[in-house]
Amino acid sequence: MKSLKLLLMLCAFPFISLAGDGVCNMKKAKKVFSKCAACHSVNKGGATILGPNLFGVVGRESGAVQSFPYSPALIDYKKTWTEAELHKFIENPMKVVPGTMMAFRGLKKIEDRNAVICLLEENK
Repeated sequence: MKSLKLLLMLCAFPFISLAGDGVCNMKKAKKVFSKCAACHSVNKGGATILGPNLFGVVGRESGAVQSFPYSPALIDYKKTWTEAELHKFIENPMKVVPGTMMAFRGLKKIEDRNAVICLLEENK
């Protein structure tokens, strides 16, 4: 019986959101995103700054904004920006995509990554 319970819990694991409890604290999200805002906008029709506009990034393929000159490394990455992929990338962009032009050390705290991903999901 214990193994059945364990199996059921493991089957449910993929459906557990990585972005936390499902409630987006926009105040925290905007504060954490301010670290990203020097290079990225997140508004529909927002400007390309040093990095591409991140509006609609969740569910989009990496390197897909036509007007942005991505590094060959990011173009070759060929991943869809899911919650899980965003978590990995935002934690350490240069480790996940060696050769990326994104000179950002990453967000080490999971709650900070959750906040940014929550904001990105709200802007799609």
